[in-house]
Amino acid sequence: MSDEPNVPAAADPGRVPGPPAAAELLGRVPRPRAPPPAPLPYQAMLGSTAYERMRAEHPAEFAPASVFFTHDPRSAIDRRNSFRVKAALVYEAVTGHHVDDHMQRAGSLLLALARECHARIQAPTTTGDAGGAPPEGGGPPPNPANPDTKGGKNKSNPPAEVTDEGLDETQKRVVDGVFLVVGFLPKLKEAIARSADRDGVDESFKSRHMQDIVTDVVKLENQLPLRDLLDVVAVAEAAVAATVARDEFEDVRSSISGGGEYRLPFSKDSFEDVVHGFCWYYSPFASSKKPAAASPFKDVATDEDMATRTLLDCLHLSVVKPPQGAGVSATGRPARMPTARELRRSGVRLQAAENGRAEVEFAQPTVRLPALVYDFKLATVTRNLLAREYEGQSKPVTRYFQMLNELAEDAADVRILRRAGVVRGGSGGAQEVHGLIKSIDGHATYPSVYMAMDREIEKVKQYHDQRMTSFLVRNRPGVIWASSVAALSVVAIVAARRNRQG
Repeated sequence: MSDEPNVPAAADPGRVPGPPAAAELLGRVPRPRAPPPAPLPYQAMLGSTAYERMRAEHPAEFAPASVFFTHDPRSAIDRRNSFRVKAALVYEAVTGHHVDDHMQRAGSLLLALARECHARIQAPTTTGDAGGAPPEGGGPPPNPANPDTKGGKNKSNPPAEVTDEGLDETQKRVVDGVFLVVGFLPKLKEAIARSADRDGVDESFKSRHMQDIVTDVVKLENQLPLRDLLDVVAVAEAAVAATVARDEFEDVRSSISGGGEYRLPFSKDSFEDVVHGFCWYYSPFASSKKPAAASPFKDVATDEDMATRTLLDCLHLSVVKPPQGAGVSATGRPARMPTARELRRSGVRLQAAENGRAEVEFAQPTVRLPALVYDFKLATVTRNLLAREYEGQSKPVTRYFQMLNELAEDAADVRILRRAGVVRGGSGGAQEVHGLIKSIDGHATYPSVYMAMDREIEKVKQYHDQRMTSFLVRNRPGVIWASSVAALSVVAIVAARRNRQG
């Protein structure tokens, strides 16, 4: 054994530096480790065998295609690839210039912006709200593409791919929050503002790439608590200003329209409008763009209960009728809805309602149903809403689609629903819509009961059964045919007699 002292080896000047550690990415001066973040939403459901079965049967509706929020190690490659998609959308939102998903500059901007937002969120102001300035000291963090250079310029080594793999879970959630708050939601808000209806918004997302992003955002695996989004909203403008003020982002600063000053198109106080627009566009049912007077999102920025909800929760809240008193039961005996053709035979009129809620209202002889909008995202939205309700006791959306399955026994029933305006859209015809309704109902849990709906369905069924006791109603097609034949026969006899008399 050698008696020489254990002296650290000198640094090799020719060694290529490795990727920075997570602590280095947040600044050169180490800071106390932040407490672990709250669990992501729906963790129990996402880990269940029921969800795995749904995902395996319909991967397009459950598995993200281009945007991944999951931190599952099995999805590390997918998340790394999706970072480029997030970065491109954020870069476009900040600068107003579209870039390719593989542009390294966009990745550097998103990573730096996420670090800046994270630092400000973790440095609360004296009032206790997020939005303080980041701690002093340490200078700007190293360039993630090449930490040994300033601005990422190194003539001997090409820049490495920029990803968020070196960040911890809390910081990755900030990356996802920045993507939504700075990138996607402003784009959606702008499309809604300049469109008269949902078809117009769809035109803004008509490319397959954008449609993948639109559907990915609403999936169960890609949900964040609203608190995460509101934290980013509070610091986004200041974080962008501080980030682009660095020398390494001088080119980004000069490309921002409006004198190089970025403005987020909403604030914490107006975030309720963003949530309403999201729900209006993603809802399976047609509704008004104007928020209702009793909007459930009025206090979204201050309500602690709302802060724990997700955008998918808000969408579910928007399509469910508020409970009518504490004495209303959520369970009971389900009732079966007659088919659309049976209702037509018994004289029940179908009428579309545009309140955007999964509810049934019956006032003799008319049954009012929400107008189902068949578009490119309906299957994804509906299946994820049903998955969200899977383990709950009250399942209004699940019960509605079970009822719709009973109402639309075949394509002929769908054609009746379309003529009544209860089903809209679907360029492939009634058979396409019928196939989707049947496949969606396959994921429903039986029996699923929602008493507010089942009471109305029972009224419809009783009225239908009562009407069908009448011989004329029950045999209406035969009676009409016989009456027509008899009328034609009488006309023929009268005409023949006149001819003989003439």
